[in-house]
Amino acid sequence: MSKKFRIRPDVVLSSGMIFILAIMALLVAFFDMAGADGVGFLAAPISLFMVAYLVFICAFENTTREMVKNRLHRSQMLSARKNVRQLMFISFGVGLFCTLFSAGISIVLANPVFHSPRSFYVLLLVSPVFLFLSIQGVLRGYLSGSGFAIVSIISDAILTCITVVSTFVLSNAVFDYGKKVDALMHVDDIAPAYGAIGACLGIAISSLISFLFVTIMFLIRKKDLNEKTQDSIPVNDNHKNECVNDLITNCIIAAATGLLVLADECVYLNVAHKLHPMEDNIDNWGIYIGQCVAVVVFFVFITALPFVKSWYGVHVSIMKKDYKSARVRLQSLVHFEAMLIFPVVIWIMLLANTFNTVVFGKSNDAGVDMVILAIPVVIPAAIIVFQSFLLKQLKNKFVMAMNLIIGVIIHFAVLLAMSYIGGFGIHASIAAFAAMFVVQGILGLLEIKVMLDVNLQMVRNILMPLIAAAGSGLIALLIDRILVNIIGEILTLFICVVVAFVIYMLLLIVLRSVNRYEVERMPLGDYFALVSDMVNGERN
Repeated sequence: MSKKFRIRPDVVLSSGMIFILAIMALLVAFFDMAGADGVGFLAAPISLFMVAYLVFICAFENTTREMVKNRLHRSQMLSARKNVRQLMFISFGVGLFCTLFSAGISIVLANPVFHSPRSFYVLLLVSPVFLFLSIQGVLRGYLSGSGFAIVSIISDAILTCITVVSTFVLSNAVFDYGKKVDALMHVDDIAPAYGAIGACLGIAISSLISFLFVTIMFLIRKKDLNEKTQDSIPVNDNHKNECVNDLITNCIIAAATGLLVLADECVYLNVAHKLHPMEDNIDNWGIYIGQCVAVVVFFVFITALPFVKSWYGVHVSIMKKDYKSARVRLQSLVHFEAMLIFPVVIWIMLLANTFNTVVFGKSNDAGVDMVILAIPVVIPAAIIVFQSFLLKQLKNKFVMAMNLIIGVIIHFAVLLAMSYIGGFGIHASIAAFAAMFVVQGILGLLEIKVMLDVNLQMVRNILMPLIAAAGSGLIALLIDRILVNIIGEILTLFICVVVAFVIYMLLLIVLRSVNRYEVERMPLGDYFALVSDMVNGERN
C-alpha cells in the first residue's frame, strides 16, 4: 500500500476512543427513550459488550499489530503469520467460551442476581458479541501491522455507526411494542425490558457486520500479505510466540473496568434486594449508569481525545532517549490537559442541576447528586489513561499489573465495606471507583515523575488553572441562579458556559498561568492575546 494510505497510530487510537464516546452517548439517548428501568436492564449487557470490545478489539489487535510490525521490520513475516494463526485460535477459543458461558450463566444470574426473569433475554442476546468480535481483533492487528491500518479505522466507524443506528431503531420499535404489552397486562416494566432487548439485538448485529467487513478486507488483502512473506526468513523450529505474555496482561487490564462495573451491579442489587425487596432497584441502577457513569466516562475520553497526538510525542521522545524534549512535551501536555479538564469538572459540578435537565429533559435529584460526587473522578482518570498508554508503549507490564492489582483491591475493600457494613447502596460504587482512581492517579503521577525526573510546575500548570476554573464556575453558578427560572435551562447553560469561558481565560492571563503563545492556541485566542499584551506587557 502506498504511503498516502498509511494511518498514524494516534488516529487508530482516537477511533477507538470515539467508539467508546458513541456508546456512552447512546446510553444517554437510551435513557431518554426507555427511562431508568431500560438502562438498568441494559447495564449488564453494555458492560459485557465493552469488555468484549476492549479485550478482543483493543488488546488482541494492539498485541498482534506490535508483533507483526516487529516481525516485518526484521523480515520475519513467515514467523508473524504463524503467530497470527496461533492468536486466531486463542481468540476464537476464548470468544466461543465467553459466548457459551455468558449464554449459560444468563439463566443463573437473571433471578438470583438481577431479580428479574427478563434480564435473561438481554444477557442471552448480547452473548454472541464475544464470538463476533473475537477473531476480527487479530485480523485487524495483522492488517494494521502490515500497513493497512485504514481497515481498523473503517471497522471502528462501521461498528460505531451501525451500533448506534441499529440499537436506536430496534430498541425504539421493540419499546413501542412493549408499551402495548404493558397496557394489556397492566404492568410497567415490560417496555423497558423490550427496549433493552432491541438494543442488545442491535449490538449483536453491528458486531456481526463489523466481523464480515474485516473478514472481507482480509481476503481482499491476502495477496498483499502473502507478498510480504516472499523475502521472509524461514521459521525456526524452536520458534515461540513471544507476544502471548503481553496478550494476557493486556487482556486483563482491558477487561478490568467493565468487569468491576458488572461486579458493582451484582453487589448493589444483592444488598438492595435484602434491604428494600419491594423497591425497583434496577431503576436506581439505571439512573446511576445512564445519568452518572455514562456522563463521567464520556468526559474522561472527550477531554483526552484532543491530546492523543501529544501522547505519542512524549513517547517518541522517550524512545529516542531525548529526555529533555520529553520533559518539555510532558509539561506542555499537563498544562493544556489541566486547563481543559478543571473547568469541565468544576462547571459540571456547580451547574449539575441545569446540565442534567438539558441533557436528560428533566432534572433528577438522585442523578444530580451522583454526577456531583462522581465527576471529579475525571481528573485522576485522565492521569490513569495517559499513564496506562505510556506504560503500554514502553512495555512495562510489571508496573501496569501492580497498579491494577492495587486499584482492584482498594475498589473491592471500599465497595464491600460500604455496601455490606455501611449500607450506602449506589454511593458505595461511586466511592469505590473514586478511591481506586485517586490511588492509581497518584501512583501514575509519581511513576511519571520518577520515570522522566520532570518538574511539573504544579503552581503554574495545576494550581492556577484550578483557581481560575473555580472562580469562573462561581460566576456561572450565580448567573444560573438568576436566569434559570426566567429564560429556561438550555439558554441559561449556554450563557453560563460562554461567560465562564471568557472569565476563565481572563483569570488565566491575570494569574500568569498562560503566556501569549499559549493564549493564541485557545478559541478566540487572538482577542485574548491582546488582553495578555495589556496585562503582562508581552509581545512574544
